[in-house]
Amino acid sequence: MEVKRVSTGSKPLDTLLEGGIERGVISNFYGESGSGKTNACIQISAEVASSHGNVAYIDTEASFSAERFAQIASEAELENVFVKDVTDFQQQKGAINSLQAMEQDLELVVVDSMVSLYRLKVDGGNASEVNNELSEQLSKLSEIARNQDIPVVITNQVYTSFDDDELELVGSDVPKYWSKCLIQLSESQDSRVAEIAKHRSLEEGQKVGFEITDNGLQRNDSGVF
Repeated sequence: MEVKRVSTGSKPLDTLLEGGIERGVISNFYGESGSGKTNACIQISAEVASSHGNVAYIDTEASFSAERFAQIASEAELENVFVKDVTDFQQQKGAINSLQAMEQDLELVVVDSMVSLYRLKVDGGNASEVNNELSEQLSKLSEIARNQDIPVVITNQVYTSFDDDELELVGSDVPKYWSKCLIQLSESQDSRVAEIAKHRSLEEGQKVGFEITDNGLQRNDSGVF
């Protein structure tokens, strides 16, 4: 079966992903604060908008920057990006449910971050209920990706496991299950690194180094690890 991909607009990410993010599935960029998650979302949105594709961008952290977008693409192409600011988990659910009713034909859906409002909602007493709601939202996004044959990009926050001092995704197995591509972003001494943590057709563990520049996510001297 031919895998259809959409360029991220970033040479190192496209090299790592052998052409870009896949259509029809959820790709999840996760990592610690400052690792480049929102920059990756804006980069991919700018690339799709530059090709006259419409982007639905659900912003849960007030992190989308029109100025940053214009650095990579242009202010005119920002007209192709429909940003929805949400401030609680129920609004996030409503924004996701409304995607199928949009008049515009979408070429990309972004949710940045998928779990920040979930994190505020969940506690020890309601974890099962809120996890079910998170799963339903991701199920809806997966359905949209498949039915409309478009990529869906989400970001995920992380925490450090007390047991083995490893980074774990907020939401744990829920986002892992629904995301067919997991890309871990991290910072090293002299650059940032993107690593394939899960993919249905590419080898896991492959890495690429990149820098965040005025023109987007660009290759650094270290290239592919």
